[in-house]
Amino acid sequence: MTSAVELRQSLSAFLDEEVLAAGIFSAGSAIAASIAGAAGGATLGEIASEAVQEEIAESAVESVAGEVAGTIAGGVVTGATAVAGMHAAREAAAAAEGLTPVLIVGVTPTRYVIGDWQGNAASGTGPSRLLAEFARDRTSLAFDKLGANRFVTFDDGTKSVRISGALGLLSSGKEGKRQVLEALGHPDA
Repeated sequence: MTSAVELRQSLSAFLDEEVLAAGIFSAGSAIAASIAGAAGGATLGEIASEAVQEEIAESAVESVAGEVAGTIAGGVVTGATAVAGMHAAREAAAAAEGLTPVLIVGVTPTRYVIGDWQGNAASGTGPSRLLAEFARDRTSLAFDKLGANRFVTFDDGTKSVRISGALGLLSSGKEGKRQVLEALGHPDA
């Protein structure tokens, strides 16, 4: 597990400056993209599933075992392609914003920084590159909440980046996310 302390230390070493708070977040566009990608992936899965089911049905000659196998194979193919669709859509949406789907977000005394992160909120590595940075004194922040998800939009008049982080009971990395949200002044941190 990646602790808030480890994230601060990692980001501080990368930036070579003090980091007050650091946490793992998602690109804000990733949630909508995941939903769209799952639907698109499931549709592709249904097409593939039909082909698999036809193949199984032909070889099983309408036996009960063939029907069960076709149903199982269809569900596995559809589920797998939905996940693949979600992943591809998240990658594409984040890349369109110059981001990665998973981000390390930090607050320093003078700026907000967003770097790449390979992994998830529970474990991973990074950052290896800085994706966006905002001067604290010239950046407006907008906050939102949807269920367990907290959203922050950074806007300096030139660029805008939206991030999202979940603080639910089973959410990984809550300590770091909460510290970042508190440092940003999120009312629902």
